Amino acid sequence: MNKKIYIPVLAFVIIIILSSSFHRVNENASINYAVENEDTSSAITVLSPMTLSNNDMYPLYGENQYLRLQMVKGKYYEDWSPSPYMGTIWEGYFVIELVDDLGNSISQIDLSTVYNEALIFTSAFEIEFDDYNNDGDFDFTIGQYASSNGRSYKLFTIRKDGKIDVLPIKDNSSLFISNTTGYYSTKLTKKTDTSFVIKYYDNSLAMDIENVFEWNGTEFYRK
Repeated sequence: MNKKIYIPVLAFVIIIILSSSFHRVNENASINYAVENEDTSSAITVLSPMTLSNNDMYPLYGENQYLRLQMVKGKYYEDWSPSPYMGTIWEGYFVIELVDDLGNSISQIDLSTVYNEALIFTSAFEIEFDDYNNDGDFDFTIGQYASSNGRSYKLFTIRKDGKIDVLPIKDNSSLFISNTTGYYSTKLTKKTDTSFVIKYYDNSLAMDIENVFEWNGTEFYRK
């Protein structure tokens, strides 16, 4: 073959071989990338407890402390079908923790010791405080959906040493309330310095029911 013809033909063959090889490498790289993305595209990494309520306690105590409600075990998901829990949902096990301004724990209560089931929240919220038994400690409620007529609340207190406790209510594991100031935490209506009143709607009677709870020194009881 004429050398003038041979050289261009050889160069053309080399270019075709290199081009084909380059295409296969890129194709494989694209496939690997796609598979890698497929494995991780729906993954959400959570690196710490999920805080749904973060309350600055300085206005109450004059201390740089925060009371936080955090999910420490559970799942986050979304459900936009019509239901009481429609939207963003945090479902699982929660703690209430009092921390200083550096995040160091002062005290904590595990809500799995208070509730018999996993808790569900659909939004962040502020906790509402007051002193319902006139002992100088601040009290607060945490609520859960109960029915279309109201929510079920438990009553907690923060002791002077920072310990978080449940305030007992005789013959009642929780308070069912219809008229609330907030969904997941409500301020109770005080009747006296040591009593409060709650209202709920009774479907069977088709009317509002009012109950008064009085502190007797160790627990609240319904009058």
